[in-house]
Amino acid sequence: MPAGKGKMILRRIAFITESSTRQSEPMEAYQFYQGQRSRWVNSIISYMQERDFPREDMFFLSHYEQRIIGFNEIVEPYPVQKHHPRRVACRMFAEKILSFVLSMNPVPFVEIHAGRTIADPLMELFQKYDIQFRLFGDGVPLGAKSAAYESLIEEERNQRKLKEISREKRHVSAIVRHSTPQEASRIVSQYENRAQLYGIEENIKELKNLLGAYNQRRKHEKKAMAEFEAVMKEEDPSGRLESFLLSLNSLSDLLGNPQFESYKSAFGKSVAKFICYLFKRQFVASMENKISESLLRTQIALLK
Repeated sequence: MPAGKGKMILRRIAFITESSTRQSEPMEAYQFYQGQRSRWVNSIISYMQERDFPREDMFFLSHYEQRIIGFNEIVEPYPVQKHHPRRVACRMFAEKILSFVLSMNPVPFVEIHAGRTIADPLMELFQKYDIQFRLFGDGVPLGAKSAAYESLIEEERNQRKLKEISREKRHVSAIVRHSTPQEASRIVSQYENRAQLYGIEENIKELKNLLGAYNQRRKHEKKAMAEFEAVMKEEDPSGRLESFLLSLNSLSDLLGNPQFESYKSAFGKSVAKFICYLFKRQFVASMENKISESLLRTQIALLK
């Protein structure tokens, strides 16, 4: 179990076990310990690279001369030990590793990617000195270590994908500034194919339906305005009615105006057409409000 009082980690380092199958010529440690028969170490290195773990914070541990080897450090070929090191030697190596960790300021969080020969005495010392750590692959048989790390790699990729999706969702949500039909149309056209990833399939469906109805009502509004203008040109060539209507903003303003009846009597057809236009415009405004409300619900869904 990780030990230590503090939760804030300023730095994280990793210790990786050496491999018994190695390259036959000097090369950087991370390449030196990789090979067809080094499945566990291969998987560890792949996992660290998947996480973009800083190379300067990764170290291989070798029982041969009790060495702590940098990730990119050149390693010369050395003999494979035939037997497991004795307990006393393991303890001495663990104390050397402890001194290495304590030399860092601040003391880092330590990842242990090694077997029990290294891990047991090391964890005991880390607990004693209040060093936070995690042992990876704990309790997993040697033959299954590689598969365990492959699972960690898949989990890392999934987490990264979720983070990317979360960032994308915030970006989509930020598009909505004025809650207009134009913004709704942009979201539908650009992000409909990713709606399932964002969890907004129903929201996109609702927006599409509302936009369809909105566009139809806009057509009716434009048609009503064109019909009104055509009649008014015939009925009021002087522009008297137009000047009166320009001072009005709504159907209520028109019907409540004290001059309404006189203008209706003088320009009956034009006024009737204008009233029809105002109704159509109100329908459009109603759809705009519904789209605005739908966009708000979409934003809420994107932020969940």
